[in-house]
Amino acid sequence: MGYNTPGRLASVGGEHRDAAKARAFFVFASPQATYDRRDLEQQKALIVKAFAGLGWEVPRLLDSLQQAPELYFDSISRADVHAWSTGRIGLVGDAACGATIGGMGTGTGMVAAYVLAGELALANGDHRAAFSRYENTMRGYAQSCQKGGSRTGKFLAPGTTVGLRIRNGLLNRHSLLNWMLKEGQKFSTIDLPDYQSQLRRLST
Repeated sequence: MGYNTPGRLASVGGEHRDAAKARAFFVFASPQATYDRRDLEQQKALIVKAFAGLGWEVPRLLDSLQQAPELYFDSISRADVHAWSTGRIGLVGDAACGATIGGMGTGTGMVAAYVLAGELALANGDHRAAFSRYENTMRGYAQSCQKGGSRTGKFLAPGTTVGLRIRNGLLNRHSLLNWMLKEGQKFSTIDLPDYQSQLRRLST
């Protein structure tokens, strides 16, 4: 369950590993924040300041935040890597083409691992050729997946009341939601090479 105001989202959900616990999730629009990544209390204070004065269950969530022994706090951001390999080192998954919290990171990593392993197997020891073919196969697909992640923050916490109404309207209309999911499938689909067949042909 969640509570939105322009630029802010506070939500809470059950913990599937322990029914007696719940997890809270906060998203808020902000200029680039400077903070100590090791200072848990400073990070909590930033959240409390950003969500001060909101209704619903937000005061209760903020009170429980003070007792939380751990917290993951970061910006929704992405580092674009221009080359996915150097020397004998190749990157896969979020290290190569992270999609922030758009939901595509794990899937992209699995696909990338499959392609890289296949290209290395075909390359007969030439890792440079394998890395080049791997990146050529994956980059367009990965960049399409990243586009969804670029809009995640604005989707979760639209900056205006109108934006909130539009987002909620999309989510409350099954036909529009189904259309959005189908559109999403277009950029999250890739035709993968059949490396097993290619290797079989090379060995005969």
